[in-house]
This record gives sequence, C-alpha cells and structure tokens, in this order.
Amino acid sequence: MAALVNVTMLRIHQVKCADPKDIEGALLKKLNMPRQDLLSWKVHRKSLDARGQKVLFSFIIDAEVRNEKKYLRKKDVSKAPDETFTFTPKGTRPLLNRPVVAGFGPAGMFAALLLAQYGYKPLVIERGPEIDQRTKDVQAFWKGGELKPESNVQFGMGGAGAFSDGKLTTRSKDLKSRKVFDELVRFGASPEILYEQHPHVGTDGFVKIIKGLRAEIERLGGEFCFDSRLDDLEIENDALKAIHIQDKGWIPAQALIAAVGHSASDTIRMFARRGLVIEGKPFAIGVRIEHKQDFINHAMLKDRASDPALLPARYQLTDTVSTGKGVYSFCMCPGGYVIAASSEPETVVVNGMSYSDRGGENANAALLVQVGPEDTGKDVFDGLAYQEKLEHAAYDLSHSYKAPVQLASDFVEGRVSDHFEDVKPTYPLGTVFTDFNTLLPAPIASSLKETLIAFEKKVPGFLNGSVLTGLETRSSSSVRILRDKESLLANVDGFYPCGEGAGYSGGIMTSALDGMKCAMALMDNFDKPSNSPLE
Repeated sequence: MAALVNVTMLRIHQVKCADPKDIEGALLKKLNMPRQDLLSWKVHRKSLDARGQKVLFSFIIDAEVRNEKKYLRKKDVSKAPDETFTFTPKGTRPLLNRPVVAGFGPAGMFAALLLAQYGYKPLVIERGPEIDQRTKDVQAFWKGGELKPESNVQFGMGGAGAFSDGKLTTRSKDLKSRKVFDELVRFGASPEILYEQHPHVGTDGFVKIIKGLRAEIERLGGEFCFDSRLDDLEIENDALKAIHIQDKGWIPAQALIAAVGHSASDTIRMFARRGLVIEGKPFAIGVRIEHKQDFINHAMLKDRASDPALLPARYQLTDTVSTGKGVYSFCMCPGGYVIAASSEPETVVVNGMSYSDRGGENANAALLVQVGPEDTGKDVFDGLAYQEKLEHAAYDLSHSYKAPVQLASDFVEGRVSDHFEDVKPTYPLGTVFTDFNTLLPAPIASSLKETLIAFEKKVPGFLNGSVLTGLETRSSSSVRILRDKESLLANVDGFYPCGEGAGYSGGIMTSALDGMKCAMALMDNFDKPSNSPLE
C-alpha cells in the first residue's frame, strides 16, 4: 500500500515576477521547491509593485504542497485560512408572512439573495422598473432630457450601482466579502475580480449580474414587484404590521429590510412621519473634474505611461484645508464619463460611470468637500434640503438639465471662459458655463479652490485644461436611520434600516455587505415564514 501523502493549502505572499506567465516558476524559486512538491496553486491576490526600475507583478498564492512543515518555516508562508462563508440562523420567532426587501440596489440584492438561499422566500419591491426598461429610460433621458422620476440613474432594478464604474472596493476582511465576490463571479463577473487589486465590473458588466441574481432569487422562491414604491407603514405597539405599496395597496409585513437608496428622500421622510428615529449626519458635495486619460497616465506613471500592465492609471488625492474641512477625490473613473444622475424634476445631479473596458478618452473623479451641521443647520432634514436647494439652483442656470461647467483654472482665478481647451466634457445633455465660486456656498467653493491649488502642486498640470462639471451632491446620504448595533433593528420591531439610504454604507461592496448583515440579523430573529405565497 502506498504511503499517505501529507497535503495542505499554504498561503505564500510576495511572489513577484515581471510576466504573469512566470508565476509558477517564481513560486518554486521563492520556496526553493522541487516541482514534484507543488500539487496545485491559484492566485489569491494580485497587485503591482512599481517602486523599482522595473514594474513587477506581486502575487499572493494559495498552493497545495507536499512536505508542508518544511515550507511553513520559510518567510512569507502560512497556512491558508478557511474562507468559506457559513451561517446558521438562530431565529425562533414565528414569521407569518414572507420578509420584504424594499429596494434592489446592491444592499437589497444581497439581502434578498441570502434570505432566498436560506429558504425565506423574500418579496422584493422596487420603485423602478426591471433593468431592460430602466436602461431604455436612462438612455432616453441622456439623449433627449426626458426624466422619469421612477426610472433613472438612482431608481430601478440594480440601484445606483448599475450606472457607475462598478468598483468593488472594501477594506473589510470579513468572510462575507468573499461570498459577495464569489456570487458576482457566479452570475457573470470576470473571475479576475477575486484577486485583482482594484476590481471593477463596469456598467455593462453589471447588467448581466443583476439579471442572474434576480433569476436565482426567483428560482429559490422569492418574488419581485417592480414599479412598486413603498409609501407607507402600519405600525402597532412599536412593531411593523403592514406596508403600503403605491397603486397596489396594503401587504401584511412583519419584517422589512429597507434598502431604498440615498436618493429616496420621499420614502425617508415618510419613515420619519411614522416614527422611525432618524438623525442628520455629515456628507459631502462638490463637482466632477475631467482630464484626458492620457494626461493622467503620464502624470501618474511618468516614463511607464505606455506600459499596458499599468493602464489606465488612476489617482486618489486628499487635502485638509485651512477651514479644517477635508476635501478628497472620490469614485475616480479611468476612461469614464460624467453622467446625468437626476432623479427629481428640475434638478441637476452628476455622477461618474465607466464601462468594463474603461476605454473612454477622459478620466473623471468627484472632488468632494465635507459638509456638516455648521453648513446646513442642525435639524434632521437640513442636510437634505441643502442638497436639494443646490440641485435646483444648478437647473435654474439654464432651466434645463444642462450641467454647469467651468475650467478648473478659471475657477481658481475667478473668471469664466466661454470655450473649452483640450478637455471636452462628456456630460450627455449639454453644458452651461458658470462660476462655481457663486453657485456653490462660500465655504465649499473656498475649500475646493484651496484644494485644487494643492493638487496642482502634487500633480503638476492638474489644472491645465481640466473641466469641472456639477453638481455632485449624491455621493452619500445626509441622514441615518438609527438601529441597534447588535440586532440591527430600528426603534420599530421588524424594521431593518439597510445600505446607503439608511446611512450605513457607501458604494457597491459596503452596501452588499450591509445587505447581508441585515438579512443575517433578520434570520437570527425570525424563523422561516409559515406561509410563503404573497397575500
């Protein structure tokens, strides 16, 4: 009988090579390992090391090996942890009706998916339409300026994440993060997102994933109601009893995950009227800045600006100005586009988006200034009113959805030109020259001006020809629906505030993770519903 082979999985850090085709050779060399001891391997993480004269790929490798004790003694080697997501619901309270998930953005998607996978058969309600109709409505708005208040960049199947760069950034090492990535790959994302340093899917890549997630939830017994806005709650003895869907009536509901998104101001205000405890919180506003992507490549990469392994280049810049406010670049979209992101009539809101190939001529990023009660007032909805006032003021410049623009150098120097230089704005509905020094509140304008001067020193040429487009007001929610840290319940039993709209996340990954957290909290409270059909 052959002897049993001692096999385990090791994690090896700092495996470097100039060509990804040479990973295996670099691994064997690092460990001084004969080929017969390497049974299998896979990439766990990939990044770039550009500090030396030569750009190197740096990998973390998980490998099955013989003679594990020998290799565990080597530098940068440890046992690979088990990263399998596991969860055992502890809920015992009877759930008489299926749980409801309001909103099908990233938070609602992953809340509904996890509930479905554990047999809870959720009802998902979404105020906007399914993704194909929504895409048609968004494209029609971008071409002709016809805004549909319930079908736009903010509302509809996929949420705001469906029209974005699709960045999948998170600092969390929670095993839920790995599950999110695994599910995205299962439903159509490239497996490269599992190990890339800066993973993203792009708007075009996200559509297939959204459809796959919906189909899986339905296969597991979940049900969807699109064009169904949550517009009222019935609460009795501080517990949720029913929800009202516009044009569809009342539905018994004992458990609701409210993942309505940061632009559902009407719904958030309804929650306040029904007694949910809500507080104002800091947020940020600003503009988008566009450069030629080629300039960013050369500014960031210098003599390596033509190296395809490093393209397209990106940047992340921060500054603290004399007023004490933090100013920072956000949601940088290499090879991307500035898009019209309004959800309410007679407002101008912009955001950034890119496709999966990031092949556009321009790069854009938000330049955001921190905003607090000293700017907006201390009442709960003062921040929201502050946002809305600015959005309407931007619309009133031309009484259209044209976006206000200004050359960055003009903004700093206090003048307004009537023509662009090298950079042409990508905003689809046309632009109107303005002076952001007067359109923006003085503390915001002065903070942006000071920061642009600082960024020019950090990145020479940052101001030359670049274009500012506004306004970026919806990067985060200005309110937070309070919830218990352990149970994640609001002050109404059965109500789980979730995601960006509730003030607990910002971006696709953090929203997806918060959706999973809320689903797990619900299942730790309630047992599976006794009757699944929609009543």
